Formats: sequence, structure tokens, C-alpha cells
Amino acid sequence: MEKNIFRWLDFVVLLFILSSGGGQNVLHFRDMPDSLRYNVVNDRNLVTTEKKAEEVLSRYGYLRCGSREKRDVVFRFGEVSEALAEETHSSQTCSETDIEEAIRRYQRTYNMPETGRLDAETMRVMSESRCGNADDESAAVPFKSLDIRKDLYSILTPPISRNKREIVQDSSLRDQILDEIGLAPQAEPQALIPTAPGTTVSRRRRWLKKYIKQIENGELDRKEDEDFQKNIQQRRRKKRSTVTGLKNQAFTTIVVRWRLIRSATSRQLPVTKQRAALALAFRMWSEVIPLLFREDNKSPVNDVDILIAFGKRDHLNCPNHFDGAGGQLSHAIKLKTNAEIHVDDDEHLTVGSDHGTNLVKVSVHEIGHALGLLHTNLSYSIMYAIYSQIIPNNNFELGWEDRKLVQKIYGDCDGRFDTVFDWVRRRDDGELIYNTFFFRNDHYWMYENRYNRTRYGDPRNIKPEWKSLPDKIDAYVHVWTYTKNEAYFFKGPYYYKYDNGKHSVIEGYPKSIKANFRSIQGSRFPNIPGNIDSVFFDQRDGNLYFFKGKFVYAYDVNRGNEGCCLPGYPKEITKEFPAKSHESSLPDNLDAVYYSYTHHSMFFFKGNQFWKNLAFQPLGRERLNEIAGPWPISSKWYDICEVDL
Repeated sequence: MEKNIFRWLDFVVLLFILSSGGGQNVLHFRDMPDSLRYNVVNDRNLVTTEKKAEEVLSRYGYLRCGSREKRDVVFRFGEVSEALAEETHSSQTCSETDIEEAIRRYQRTYNMPETGRLDAETMRVMSESRCGNADDESAAVPFKSLDIRKDLYSILTPPISRNKREIVQDSSLRDQILDEIGLAPQAEPQALIPTAPGTTVSRRRRWLKKYIKQIENGELDRKEDEDFQKNIQQRRRKKRSTVTGLKNQAFTTIVVRWRLIRSATSRQLPVTKQRAALALAFRMWSEVIPLLFREDNKSPVNDVDILIAFGKRDHLNCPNHFDGAGGQLSHAIKLKTNAEIHVDDDEHLTVGSDHGTNLVKVSVHEIGHALGLLHTNLSYSIMYAIYSQIIPNNNFELGWEDRKLVQKIYGDCDGRFDTVFDWVRRRDDGELIYNTFFFRNDHYWMYENRYNRTRYGDPRNIKPEWKSLPDKIDAYVHVWTYTKNEAYFFKGPYYYKYDNGKHSVIEGYPKSIKANFRSIQGSRFPNIPGNIDSVFFDQRDGNLYFFKGKFVYAYDVNRGNEGCCLPGYPKEITKEFPAKSHESSLPDNLDAVYYSYTHHSMFFFKGNQFWKNLAFQPLGRERLNEIAGPWPISSKWYDICEVDL
């Protein structure tokens, strides 16, 4: 009798665990290598038959006539679900011609010979893990969200947070099986791998670590509270110049808010790591378009633009069911005013690992869909449907095509800068090293001219990297002659001499501009005024040119602290730098004037536009000037975008 009672109590406890959502957490601690091996051996997503190939063609928009396909019938008990396959038949049967044409279209998409035959290579590609969105979006499964999204996401109970040790998935067994059935994977041409200069795994890891720390110490919550108190609706102002290339695809707000649904997180990774991985994925898009992505756990769920959730099989009222390990990894659903991203939690999800399915890479792809991008046939693009091994798990970037396509929807990043300059130093072998720096308020971007892009992870805070420099710098100049090699920053009435080697302001600075850039004794010339707009060192004559308002002051550096001014100065800027046409005339109160070592040209900046001195020859004996422009800064210096620091 007592044994029966204990058995009954055990059964009740088991029911409680399962019905409260703990079932998957119990299974979560099983020995994963064995289960991974089982998933590989019994991989239902390997395409080895014509019937399975037809299912793939139908699912991803290539085969629109009726075809036999499986749908998952899900039996639920609490949060534990088991999917059984049930065949369905359409009244319209596909002809051989229909199937052959569908195969051709599929082969064309994935850059294979268009044979129309289901050969081994085609089946191998069909067997790869991929995004669940259709390649032909017009054939996508229609999605009907709940009338009130909070109804769905509030009834699910939060899972127990656990840390799971990282497991290296054994891909050799899968390859062996593919080889035995004639679907051995072929090596991708490594020449297609685009290099990602300035991008390092260590930088990404530091960023992830910093974000996790902000979650753990409450800094992120404090930022959200401040944001919420400032009235979120006011900050969701309309973008001034949203370029809509695809109907109903563009978000029309500067700030796009996202949330990882706490009741639908992954059971494989700590929640903090999931949030940090998602934040990094959003940040990568904000580095190329003028949208700011913010994690928002405060607003009503209906006000959040992008919701992210993890699930298995039949999940979250979504008609696009997941299919277990392999096959479909994730999908994005674009609704009228918002979007959802679902990730298959049956996959071996990792962050910062070379193994498994990288959550950042998957998220970047699905965010691309949420932003309005479609699949591409470029295997090195993040919008390639198949989870590409060409793109590394960690050290990857948005490709050129990805950037340009998303910018067709949202436009380019623009805005004015406090100062722009080339930072130049000479190596021990005599070679010059230089990049262009764009300063704005308390942060800056380093532009890698040789790759025509900003450095990964920018912008960065001026402090502490530029030691002792203030924010909102007015100007920078590098005086470089046979006897001088000096760098100066200017702000307000002061200037700072900077030590290139020690990367810090030299002791004793700042000093007064008026006191140290004086007029020649006995002359009627003025001192160089404070609060200058910009300053330029002209290699043609070795003099400094200070810009303020509508005037330019020419300063003889060889006279030390009493070099103002050369005869005829100060002079109106438009007379010193005559325009090629009336439309090219330089404005007053310039933001920056600098010489580009990359383009061997003199540039002028104001607002979001720039002008060029066509007649400028750095080694010319005559100071010839002819101004052309203006052009948008973003048309020459790409992707200098604001992000949340």
C-alpha cells in the first residue's frame, strides 16, 4: 500500500514538473553528445529521395502545384511536445515538367548547373541547414498574428535559467552518412571569402562581455528606465528621409525597439548571453543604416517593433513549423507595423564558438528579413538562405551587397562632424601610416581608407582612448615641415598639443590660442581668434590657414608665436578659394578642412556635404584653388553611422 502511495506521489510530482514547463529543462541536462549523434543518424531533414526533394521545393516556393508533403501533428503535455508526421495530398498533382522546372529554378538560385535533374549535388544543397523563409517571398506561408500579441507572450511561463556547457557537434558522422548515400559535401571555393579588415574575434568578444556586464550590474535597466521616462513615443519620431524601396517593408522610425521574449528563451544558453548576441546582431545593421536598435523590456509588447522567440516544432501560433535538428534554423515574419523572429531551439546554438549554429550569424540574417531584405544567390552574403560555411561563425561582416540593398530601403547615414582629419605617422621603415578620423560630440569613427569603410565596432568614445582631450573638438591640424612634426587640437579659446607616440596631451596644455598664435609685433594684424571653425596646414607653402566665419587667416609657422598674418589676410573664404561655378561656392562657418593622403586632395565639410579643391597639388609651387561640389559626405565616405555606445 505504502509503495503504491509513493508511486502515486512520484507520478504527481512528474506531472507537476512537466505541466509547469520543467520537462524540457529536465531533458536539457541529459548527456548531449549521445542525443546529437542520434539527431545526426536519424536526420529527417536529409534529402535522399524525390519525395523529400519535392517537400523542400514546395516549402521554399519553387513548386506551387500540389505535392505530397509532411505536416507535423503535435501532441502537447505542458510544454513538452512530440511531433508525428502525417502525409497530406493536394487535389492537383505535379507533372514531371513542373518538377523539372522547379528543380531548374532551385539550381539557378544556388549557382548549380541547371539540369532539371535531381542529382547528388542538388540533394546535398537541399540537405543543408537554412533559413525557413521562402526563397520566393510571394510563395511564403501567410502569417496571422494574434490580435493582441501580449495574449500569447503573457500566458507562457518563464523557463528556468540554466547554464549549459558548450558541446562540439560531431560533423564527421554526418559527412560520413552523406558520403555513403552519395551526397558528400564539397569544399567551397575559399577565394570567395571576403576579408573583413579591422574585424577581430577579440573585439566582438569584448563587446559581448561589456553588454553582459551592463545587464548584470543593472546599467542597461537604468538606461531603459531613463528612456522610458523621457516618453518613448516622442522618441519614435518619423525619419526625415526614409527611402522605401520595397512596399510595406521599411520601419518608419529612427529608433527600432526589440525584445527577447522572456517566456520563450533558448534552453541552451544563459539568457544574458542570448540578449548580448541579439544586441550585437542588431548593432551590425545599425553600423550601415540610420536606424538605432534598442532593447526594450519596459514598453507594452504591442509597442515593440521586433520580438524574438525560441521554440520547437509547432511553436508560438506560427504556421511555419520547425523540423528538429538541421533543416530549418529560423525564420522571420514581417507584419504590418512590426516583425517577429523565431529560432529553432532544437539546433545546437552557440555564441563565440567555431562549432554549432552561431546565434549572432543566424540573428543577423533574420534581422535582415525583418528590415525588408530578401534572399540572395551570393554565397558570401549574410542573406544567403543556406547557413553558409563560407561565412565564418565569428569573424564576419555585412557584405557590400548587403549594405547597399538595405540602404536602398533606409537610406545612408549622414550628419555633420565637429572635425575630420588624417592621422599620420611614419613607421621605422619610413612608410606612412594613416587613416581618416571623424569626430562628433564625445565619440569618433576611424575610417579605413584602403578598404573604404569604417573600422568594426565604431564609433568609440573619445575618452579614454584620446587621453586628456575634451569632447566637441573644433579642429585638428598636423604641422609637418623639415623641422617640425607637431599635432594640435583646438577647442574654444584653447589648443592642445598632442604626443603621437604616447597618445596623450603633452603636459602643460591646453594653452590660449590668442596668446600663442599672435600677430607680428608692431603690425596692425590681428591675433588668431579663439573658437575657430577649422584649421589647415598647406604643404604647398608650409603655412597654417585658420577658418572662422567668412574669413581665412594665413599664419607663418616659421615665425613661431608671432606669425599672423601673411600680407593680404584675413581674407574672405570665397575669394581665397574661388568656386568653379556659383553652385560650388563655399559657405561660411565651415565644420572641417583637411588634406586626404588617400585621395591627394583638399576637402571642405559643412553639414552633411563636402567640397573639393580641384586645383590642389600638394607639391605644387603655386597655390592654385578651384572649388567644386557640394556632394553628400555619405557618397564618398560610407557607413559612418551612429549606434548606441
